[in-house]
Amino acid sequence: MQEGAPYGLIADGAIALAGGQIAWAGPMAELPEVFSVLDRTDLGGRLVTPGLIDCHTHIVHGGNRAGEFELRLEGASYEEIARAGGGIVSTVAHTRAASEAELLASALLRVDALIGEGVTAIEIKSGYGLDVESELKMLRVARRIADERPIRVRTSFLGAHAVPAEYAGNADAYIAEVCLPTLKEAHAQGLVDAVDGFCEGIAFSPEQIRRVFELARQLGLPVKLHAEQLSNLGGARLAAQFDA
Repeated sequence: MQEGAPYGLIADGAIALAGGQIAWAGPMAELPEVFSVLDRTDLGGRLVTPGLIDCHTHIVHGGNRAGEFELRLEGASYEEIARAGGGIVSTVAHTRAASEAELLASALLRVDALIGEGVTAIEIKSGYGLDVESELKMLRVARRIADERPIRVRTSFLGAHAVPAEYAGNADAYIAEVCLPTLKEAHAQGLVDAVDGFCEGIAFSPEQIRRVFELARQLGLPVKLHAEQLSNLGGARLAAQFDA
């Protein structure tokens, strides 16, 4: 890092690689003699930075919510749209209907855009399937992205994202009959790296999320939580109890 340079930029820098890893970085004038015998590549004045990490994405999904954009412009809140059947639930039907190949093709377009902006690692959530097979389908697509593109992928099971229409008014049954069995199966198939949830009045209570987190703990999976976005239900406290 050059003293006084904005953001620690090095105007005439060098990076030495050994065994596929960065062995040294600094001003070209200070390049150690041991690296002088290495082959050189001139990057033509380009900026070299660490790869960016996008730690929260919903890249795998079907359809879009363009129709809700006007509602937001007219003042409708996220919660109002969700309670009217929009938001998460509106994406579920499209995701369930899409084939694995279709989901992969659309997701890769989004991934390519991120790669073009310097992203080298992403987290990808499920949560738009909300039934056993559709959630597993999303996670399989997420895993395939790492095979299709030069990017690291970590998956999060977000089965507790919303209550699907077929379980309206019965979130407890959805957790017991869909969310927990799907998490077990996703773990058995090696499809999940972490577990997420949505703890809000329009989604799940802390008690319901706790059941999911307790299973995650039994399976040795770390947890994270969408909480206190729309209401104060104690979700953040719950997340802290599970070292989210």
